[in-house]
Amino acid sequence: MKIRIKIKHLVLGVLSVMLLFIVLHMISPRIELMIAQKQVEQGNLESKAKILSIIHNTKSTKQKWKLIEKYVIEPKDTELNHRFDVFVSPDFTMASGDVDGTIHFTQDEGMPLLRQYVQGAPAGRFLKFAAVQLSNYYAMDGNLQASADMLEMVIQKFENDIPNGMNSDREFSSYLYELKLELASLYDGLDQPEQAAKQYEYLADAPYGGRDDITGKAALLHSEMLLRRGRPKAAKEILNRLSESSNRRNKNSEVTSRINQLNNRLQSILDGESLSTVSGTVQSREGEPMPLVGVMLRKQIDQYHSPLRSEPYQMLTDAKGQYRFEGVEAGSYQLAMGLNYEQVDGRAWSIDAGDWVEVTRGSQQSINVTMQPLIQLRTPVNNEEIGGDTIYFEWDAFPEAAYYKVNMGMQLQEGGTIMTSIANYIEENALQASVQDLYDQRVGISIGDRNDWTTVDPGGVIGFANPEGSFFWSVDAYREDGTRLTSSSGYRLNEQTIGTLPYFLLKEREETPEDRLVLDRKYDEALEGYTRKVKQNPQDVHSLRMRLRLLQLKDSLAEDTESKGSKETLIALEAMIGQRPAPMYLWELADYFYNHEEWDKYNQAFERYLSVRGNHQDYSYVDSVHATALMKQGKYRESETWFEQSIPLDPSHRFIGNYLAAHLLEKGTLESVLRLAEKYPDRRNSKEDWAVLVKRMLIESMGEPGYIEKLREKLKWIVSGDEKAIQQWVPEQGYKEIKPFVRALLNVS
Repeated sequence: MKIRIKIKHLVLGVLSVMLLFIVLHMISPRIELMIAQKQVEQGNLESKAKILSIIHNTKSTKQKWKLIEKYVIEPKDTELNHRFDVFVSPDFTMASGDVDGTIHFTQDEGMPLLRQYVQGAPAGRFLKFAAVQLSNYYAMDGNLQASADMLEMVIQKFENDIPNGMNSDREFSSYLYELKLELASLYDGLDQPEQAAKQYEYLADAPYGGRDDITGKAALLHSEMLLRRGRPKAAKEILNRLSESSNRRNKNSEVTSRINQLNNRLQSILDGESLSTVSGTVQSREGEPMPLVGVMLRKQIDQYHSPLRSEPYQMLTDAKGQYRFEGVEAGSYQLAMGLNYEQVDGRAWSIDAGDWVEVTRGSQQSINVTMQPLIQLRTPVNNEEIGGDTIYFEWDAFPEAAYYKVNMGMQLQEGGTIMTSIANYIEENALQASVQDLYDQRVGISIGDRNDWTTVDPGGVIGFANPEGSFFWSVDAYREDGTRLTSSSGYRLNEQTIGTLPYFLLKEREETPEDRLVLDRKYDEALEGYTRKVKQNPQDVHSLRMRLRLLQLKDSLAEDTESKGSKETLIALEAMIGQRPAPMYLWELADYFYNHEEWDKYNQAFERYLSVRGNHQDYSYVDSVHATALMKQGKYRESETWFEQSIPLDPSHRFIGNYLAAHLLEKGTLESVLRLAEKYPDRRNSKEDWAVLVKRMLIESMGEPGYIEKLREKLKWIVSGDEKAIQQWVPEQGYKEIKPFVRALLNVS
């Protein structure tokens, strides 16, 4: 049998095969990319290598640039407060994004592609980002000169385009200006002020579009550079010229605010006022300098919000990892740092909550920062299940560590995590803990609406007693003097640093129907269920614990009981203590009687608590509350003794006002009270400056022999809790500064 095929059919068939081949050739890499990207997001590192292979082997130059733009270039703001992946300070830490949910190529992976891009890609938005990113990589390797040379080359590419009329719009020219600012900063870091000044002077006239923010920032950075080099007069002249030549439209911008602050500091220096210097070096544990780290000296008022362009003291470390702030005004500051993932990978900054820099007039301080390697955890890790009644934590010992602190946390339903310390002052690199003790452990709660307790995240309610929960832990290492060395918690971005995962499961108990009601936020039904179980079995510890916790939550949200607690809660607490007389519950009992001012019962409960508490926790808060209780009972000498030991251990000094009151009532003088106020400033409330309040009373008391007696008389209103008398008192002439001090005491908590 013969089969005849017409020529035209044969041609069409061949064309179809060819077209199919072409289509598959075009579509296949895209499908491979989509699959690889999805796998990377799920943690498959081999797929990450696949994406790199596709980029390297792409034949089309145009397509290659697009792939690099999508996968390799990281579009970041060049401003110091936004250019880094991680921002770290003692009381505020933030990251620009979750590295687990994105494809982050390492420096070694990204640099070859970025080099190709800056060499061959056209001028534009992505070229600016690529140049800055590559510049950062060179600088992190300590090669600031290579970084500067590369920026010079890219700047030339932009300048070649603008005169030809290509992309000469305002936005395009701004990319050129930002690159010149980067270049100027690098020359400053290379200790080449003349080269840096050349760039700043070019930007003073911003020839393409006259960007006020660029010219202002150039003048600001130029002036700061001159100040660091001991030339305040020349620095002031730069700002004077800016003021004379600029019709700045946005006079309330953050850059303008920073310029005004610098102007005032420069004027103070030129007027002969003695301002201060804070400087130092950022380096690795091996002693290698870390260039291009963002360093900020933040005022107390800024400690709880993200960094702003308007903050006056901020800069990048130079080629030697050095920073230097000249003309610093006296006050309390925190040192903060901005770091890229590569700089923080596998490392931690030895910093702790409450670390402060006290700057006095005319002082010179050197604060060096050493990035320490992260602690490696041994067990429990990698979602290990704990089924017994004890849990054994172990980690690698860290050189120089005198003791450790162990923390435990959980993921919340609403997103985010919550963590609490479970043990402190652990001298060995291991801890054995009772699972029941972990169940007792309080964690913070997240509330959406105080009028609706179903908006409370259940994770904080059930805590570590959730058998379906996934928990994590960390370890902090400390020196003998209490300064933190390093931690196990940090960024681990490659195979060398990733180590083990700090997650585990607690399976000692099984979930009950009441627990499920809690996890479903049906708190009323859960409370009824736990109450029934307690009636059926008064020794059911879990039901006792959860009933107490729900009642306490209910009290905290009710306006009439939030500060004291209900009688029903007291009964539940005493029942819990009957089964588990743990320190936490005994303190809660003492705290209940404190809030109701039942002092005999409070003293008995506190003594019982004191007899059972261990040595592995920070008790500064509890001891300060006890000192306050003694003051309220008129036991001023005993109160002072407790404050003397608790206040120095609390970095926030939140109870310093009560300490001052107890000291005055125990026949202290205003002079001695002032010394205490200056030694222990209130870090929790930046609005309350106790030293200022005391100074005003000290000035007012001169020539008033009965002043201290009048002050003690009013302090006894605080002791007796007579808030109404304090608010209604209208002080006579000569005693007006007493009332602000006494009213401030009402806010101590």
